[in-house]
Amino acid sequence: MKISNIKASVYNSRSAVNIVFIIVLLAVGLLLNSRIKTLLYGFVEGQVSRQAATIAEKMSKELNTEILSITYRSAIFQQTPDRIEQAYDAMVNANTDVRIGILATDGTALFGEKINTADFPGIQSSFRGSKVISYNASKGLLFTCPIYNGQNIKYVFYELCPKPMITKRFSASCYDGMGKALVLSRNDELIIPFEKATPDDVNFFFGEEISVVFPNITKELGVSVASSKRVDTSQGEFFVFAAEIPETDFYLAGYVSADVAAEGAYNIVNLVTRVFGLIIVLFIVGSVYLIITSSKIHENDELLRAKQIAEEASRAKSDFLANMSHEIRTPINAILGMDEMIIREYDDPDLRQYALNIRNAGNTLLSIINDILDFSKIESGKMELIPVVYDLSLVMYDLVSMMKPRAESKGLSFIANVNSNIPRGLFGDNIRLKQCILNLLTNAVKYTQKGSVILTADYENTLDGYIDLRISVKDTGIGIKPEDMERMFSPFERVDEERNRTIEGTGLGISIVKRLLAMMGSELKVTSEYGRGSEFSFTVRQEVRDDAPMGDYEKSYIHSVESEQTYHEQFTAPDARILIVDDIEMNLTVAAGLLKNTEIRIDTALSAKNALIHTEKKDYDVIFIDDRMPGMGGTEMLKELRSRKKNPNCTKPCIVLTANAIAGARESYIKAGFEDYLSKPIDAAELEKMLLRYLPKDKIVMSRKLAEPKHIEEADSTETQNTEKNIEELRKYIGDEGGLYDAVQTLMKRVHK
Repeated sequence: MKISNIKASVYNSRSAVNIVFIIVLLAVGLLLNSRIKTLLYGFVEGQVSRQAATIAEKMSKELNTEILSITYRSAIFQQTPDRIEQAYDAMVNANTDVRIGILATDGTALFGEKINTADFPGIQSSFRGSKVISYNASKGLLFTCPIYNGQNIKYVFYELCPKPMITKRFSASCYDGMGKALVLSRNDELIIPFEKATPDDVNFFFGEEISVVFPNITKELGVSVASSKRVDTSQGEFFVFAAEIPETDFYLAGYVSADVAAEGAYNIVNLVTRVFGLIIVLFIVGSVYLIITSSKIHENDELLRAKQIAEEASRAKSDFLANMSHEIRTPINAILGMDEMIIREYDDPDLRQYALNIRNAGNTLLSIINDILDFSKIESGKMELIPVVYDLSLVMYDLVSMMKPRAESKGLSFIANVNSNIPRGLFGDNIRLKQCILNLLTNAVKYTQKGSVILTADYENTLDGYIDLRISVKDTGIGIKPEDMERMFSPFERVDEERNRTIEGTGLGISIVKRLLAMMGSELKVTSEYGRGSEFSFTVRQEVRDDAPMGDYEKSYIHSVESEQTYHEQFTAPDARILIVDDIEMNLTVAAGLLKNTEIRIDTALSAKNALIHTEKKDYDVIFIDDRMPGMGGTEMLKELRSRKKNPNCTKPCIVLTANAIAGARESYIKAGFEDYLSKPIDAAELEKMLLRYLPKDKIVMSRKLAEPKHIEEADSTETQNTEKNIEELRKYIGDEGGLYDAVQTLMKRVHK
């Protein structure tokens, strides 16, 4: 055979192999290209589903914030049934974008326009005790909440957002406005339209090309919170999505173009499609394919692990909050309890002033600790506003007395401009109002290095019986950049982190203020110039219960302190016997001291085991049990006591006495078998009310006159010795660190000079 023929044969053989190899590579390339697209579509669908779930969660918060708002306003009607007309008029003027009203049980309108149950079936549910969001295609979105009279539902309060206003107040946006999102009912009725949508957008969404994939999407919502599907249309390629809106009967739906959803990932597919014939690209793509395939195999495991990590993080958060609450509130219980006994037992004006200042500072410390617990309650929807009658001058004095020394210690000028004509007696949640102002003042002092902090309190008369209270906090601090304004309201976020890295704080304050003000029907306004300072302000409507001018808030506070009545017990019960169980002796001293004037016979135990021995020997009317004790905890002791059927106290009322004040703690303890729940620091009045509820009625003698003041001059040598003993006990408990021991020691010894 000629060499040329041999070469030709080899060449032809190689050509055939090459052709076969190229054909195989082309087939593999086509298959790989198809597989890459499938994986890419699946990845993008997952991304779109996650964003849909995030938008749905945000929509849920907005709708439930509205529910919380009408719940708060319903509570005002319940608290002031004799002033319901004035309260309604005030709310009408404060809510110009919506229509509000009150419906009676017979369907008539007590105030506002009549709303038919045929148009809004949710009204019937509210008359049965539920807070409901209803929708009518021609009328709009209706929020309803029952108004109780005692245990019975007397009216239903409603807020109607007219159809033209729904988009303005509640419309959702996704992919920076390049995607379209709306809210539908369970029967696919349009509730909240697209944001900035044209009629063509609406027609396209409800057209056949898009709606054909919806049955599959909504079917998947039965097993997951969100779903997404890709669809080819005459206008291009889109991803259609849907997501459950938590705590409502609605769901989110919408669509986004594939290019926007994929964020440029389609360019990879186009590149692979053009060059998959080249061997090197095919090998690279093959490697990518193997990696992606391997990743997909383990994706479910990753999701399961992520879920487990999230659940463990949630449990760790709850455990941390419970531990923090217990460990910090326990010593505060001792401090405030001992201070309460000083207030009760001594009449020296200066001493009383010092003790009241300690109580105010202690309560303020407690409120700061509660910030984190409050954020947890707000997140879980368990935060409630409790309106009461209060004196604004006391709130202003407390705020100034707390913040002025802190500001002056930094060399800042602290100015309080309080309008002396503000009515003295207001009706609202003074605790949450004070918390909002305190958070703003604390931030102002922290972020101001020189200049001043100015607190302004003013008002404007609205309708008869109401005022708009205006609060402003202005500083000459570092200011806020325009691009950081939105981040400022996010929890655990701090703006300008590099510049402010040495400033302490969790980043919760402003977020809590924003949410509390939303519950009060108000909002926080911010103006700032970077490097020059900021001003935070809000306006909240308060009912007037005493229209006499407040005058100078400092003098009003002093007058209030001087006129405060000496403590007197609500009842005596010399024949009653109770048992208090706590592993900290100071807590037992505090609890027993607070009940000294009731003449109740009190036994104490420093452990659960010791307490069980007491219950075998004596018959008690009520047992108070601390939950967290070494060895056997309070819940374990309760179960053991209930299981001992021959024990004379196995069925007696048991009340948990605990520093655990996180959201859901009360419900948890009641479920565990306790009759009631009392948190530390112990409130003396609440402790006596608890005993009035559970002590046998025949053993209670109600007090009918104020206690005679005990004069300092009457203190004998025995009392002096007892005081010295209490001081030494206090030293053992809190140690000699800092000025706390010295301050309390000085107060307790002063009365014997």
